[in-house]
Amino acid sequence: MIKVFGYELKRLLTSWLFIAMLAVNTIFAWYILTTDIIEGIAYTAPFSVWSNCAYIGKTLPLSIITILLLQAGYYGKQQKRVDILIGASPLTHVQRLLLNTAALGVCFLIICLIESILGAVFYAAFFGYYGFDVFILPALLEIIPCFVFSVGIGHLAGRIHQGLVYALLPIVFIAGFLGAAGAFDLFGGGYFSAYPLTLPVNSDGEPEFVINSAWLLARFIYLIAGASILIVNSAFRPKIKRA
Repeated sequence: MIKVFGYELKRLLTSWLFIAMLAVNTIFAWYILTTDIIEGIAYTAPFSVWSNCAYIGKTLPLSIITILLLQAGYYGKQQKRVDILIGASPLTHVQRLLLNTAALGVCFLIICLIESILGAVFYAAFFGYYGFDVFILPALLEIIPCFVFSVGIGHLAGRIHQGLVYALLPIVFIAGFLGAAGAFDLFGGGYFSAYPLTLPVNSDGEPEFVINSAWLLARFIYLIAGASILIVNSAFRPKIKRA
């Protein structure tokens, strides 16, 4: 099982699609840092937790689009030929689904890690700020439910038809870059850009970082919904047509 996971991960990481999209994500993240974040979000400091959460939220849509593009490959004709061979292996459908999801998760974390390092370099170079530990928990609350929900929807769509995975791409784009800024903002960019404006400022001239219960509830719902969809997908073994 570990050997299969290593093979699948290597296949994704060395694919031209992942390498190209990783470059695009990195360039886009730097663009967000040097245009939006450098001015501070909602009148907060560029290195505030508010601004960093907004940075993550603004980069997440493209990260999820990358994962969906990789995920679509699992439901293409070439992969179905591979499935005929894998179907003869001791791996169960559930194990294969978990391996595929885990491999996508590693790709997603690599993208997020590079963007986080880029943000840290930006904060250190431009503002001499190094207090990155306060960013970790809010960042995890943003990225984990977002990934689990998105990859769950992606697997469900792909099981029906590969084209539905591609149909999710414009939806992610609209939701991420043009969507509302309420508590159910899947990515968080709009939420963390708007919510600070509703809070009173402290002695430092900006609102104290707090996360309201509605946003936390939304993250919990996304996490549970995504996990539930993955469980449903694992319950239905796809039919493999043998040549």
